[in-house]
Parts: sequence; C-alpha cells; structure tokens
Amino acid sequence: MAFEAVVTDLDGTVVRRDGSVSEATLRAARALGERGVPLVAATARTPNGVLALSELAPTLDFAVCCSGALGYVPATRTIAWREPMPRDAVTGLTETLARRLPTAGWAAFDGSEWRMTAAYQAMRPSVHKGPVSVVQALGEMQPCAMVVGHEGWDAVKLMAELAGLTTLGLHRAGSRFVEVTAASVDKASGVLHALRTLGVAPERAIAFGDMPIDTAMFSVVGRSVAMADAPPEVLAAATDRTASVEDDGFARYLDRCG
Repeated sequence: MAFEAVVTDLDGTVVRRDGSVSEATLRAARALGERGVPLVAATARTPNGVLALSELAPTLDFAVCCSGALGYVPATRTIAWREPMPRDAVTGLTETLARRLPTAGWAAFDGSEWRMTAAYQAMRPSVHKGPVSVVQALGEMQPCAMVVGHEGWDAVKLMAELAGLTTLGLHRAGSRFVEVTAASVDKASGVLHALRTLGVAPERAIAFGDMPIDTAMFSVVGRSVAMADAPPEVLAAATDRTASVEDDGFARYLDRCG
C-alpha cells in the first residue's frame, strides 16, 4: 500500500443517503487497522455525530470535526484541539443575519452543545446530536463552528450572499446549508493537524470526498479521490475518482490498491 494514512469525508463518501455504512466499507476500514494504516475522518459532524456511527467510529484513529475546527479521538473520547471563532465576527454575523436575512436560521456549536434559532430548528429538526438549546442570541457562547440555512435557498445562493456579510470561513458541505468556521480553518488545516499528530507526512496520505468542502483537504495530501457523483469542481480537484458511496466506491478503491 503506497500511502501511510487514509482520510475520508463521512456523509456522501462512506455514509450512505439513509445514514448507514455498508459492510464493504466497514471491512475496508477494519482492514486498514489490521495493516496499521491510520484512518482519519474529516467531517462537518461534531464528535457526537461521529460517535453516532456506532460501527464505523471504532475504526477511526482520529476525527477532524466541525469542518476542521475541532480535533477528536474517538477511542478515548477526548478533544485534541478546538479553534474558536472570533467573538466579534460571530456576533456581527448573527446581528447582520437578523437585519438583512431575517428568515435565515443559524446554529452554533462550542465543542459541547448546540444553540440554534427556532428558524434553523424548523429546517433541521433532528439532525444535531448532543445538548441543544433554542435561542434568539448566542449569549456567552464562543462557538468553533456554525451552520446557516435559508428556507428556499440552496447552498450556492446562500454562500454568495454570506460572502458579502462576513469574513469568516464559509464551506459548502451539502446542498442546502453553509458551514462557518474561523477564516483560517477548513478541512485542510484540520487534516494537516491530525496528520502531524499521527506522525504521517501529508504527501503520504490519501483523501476521499464528494463535496466542495473537501477540495481544501485534497490540496494538501499526496492523492485525492472524488466520488463519481461529486460536483464537477470536486471531480476536477481530485487526482482520481471512484464509484459513488451507494456503490461502495471507498471500499472498491482501497481493494484495488491492495
């Protein structure tokens, strides 16, 4: 095997549309562990969201959570790092949203709990794991990650609007919602942090992904693989491609690598 670590996005890459992980994917993940090759998740999910994948989580050596803002070790359930967003920038964003896009909703995560507006909860009533509070303002929270949604808008339109409202980092991980982090934080910064912790040179790692948020980490590893149903910009950014998650592309690619 030519690489010394495997990095993978979760939803849409190894987690199927129904939220399940196939047996083929689980076998491939376990085989990496048997060979001593670390498996790193790079995801917009929080630690609780990673642990909810009860069969896959034990195969992960490291999880880059919250789009790079938080490092997590599933085996010990410990946070390795947390990159908070500047409080004034977050306050500015929430106040601007209330003024300029009053029907938008947001959720904020500080490493332990979610706070979200009623509008956001109505759009995503049961997605977020762990403690959740419905609020009108952040209060004393200093989040490391946020998610913004707007009823009837897709993520492309929302990102374009948000780009003129904030200097925070904006990331498209799905079709409807925009992930927000500190400006210097993305999956690339998180993956590099994780690989340093594991003692693996980035050029000796391979990464799998399916959405524009994954192209940042593609740029810092030696080989990158896009899923077949990824958007054109993701396919163009990858050095290789494989079948979709529904067709076990992750497992099939690793099987070919031997």
